[in-house]
Amino acid sequence: MASSDTPNSQLRLRVFAGPNGSGKSTVIKSIRDTIVNGRNLDFGTYINADDIASALKEKTFSFSSFNLNPKKEQLISFANISGLIYTKADLSHFTDSFDLKNQELITSPDLPPDRLAQITARYLREQLLSDNQRFSFETVFSHRSNLDIMRRAAESGYKVYLYFVSTESPEINKYRVALRVKQGGHNVPINKIEERYYRSLSLLKEAADLSYQAFFFDNSIDNEPYKLVGHFKMLGDQQNWDNIREDQISQWFRKYYLEA
Repeated sequence: MASSDTPNSQLRLRVFAGPNGSGKSTVIKSIRDTIVNGRNLDFGTYINADDIASALKEKTFSFSSFNLNPKKEQLISFANISGLIYTKADLSHFTDSFDLKNQELITSPDLPPDRLAQITARYLREQLLSDNQRFSFETVFSHRSNLDIMRRAAESGYKVYLYFVSTESPEINKYRVALRVKQGGHNVPINKIEERYYRSLSLLKEAADLSYQAFFFDNSIDNEPYKLVGHFKMLGDQQNWDNIREDQISQWFRKYYLEA
């Protein structure tokens, strides 16, 4: 789904965004299987906080595959400026929640690893950007820090690709998260699902305007393929849009991008 006319040395950042329960994983798998010039699309290093949380629940998460060897103090300092720590008590609780030895991140089995996983994912993103590495990440896109890293990547010479997945209503997302929990997946509080749904969509236009290419997918209907409701690629300083029939355009895309 990406252009193949850029040199192999071109830095790329791919951002897979959308509210909890939108079905990002389905879209990501399909895009991973896309063949460009005879091979799968290059994601670079892929970062997903949910994957990190799963690794921590099992045992440990290792920085070795990222060629990083941070100290605990570095992760604490980063957490303090990450926007995910709000009080001194939060920072103290975070500090006590993990240990870091020989590139292995270890958390207490009786503590939920979600906050540690989120901060670790943010830390990895910053390190990869600083090292000028190709990378991709998945996010519910409910925090402006995602815009910040997209902006800094573009300013550093990256081509930024946005893949945004949504549904027509947060009620769809609530239903899917509840179903996922019944199947053993991770839960998200109902109020957070709705809050993140609207916050994510409110950042959509700014995110797209930072992108070299942007793909907008609607995944509202269960047991049916998701559909592309919008796509552009920059040609010079102009957005070159695909022609998509009017009746194929979703209301959320119309409201939060076309009419925003």
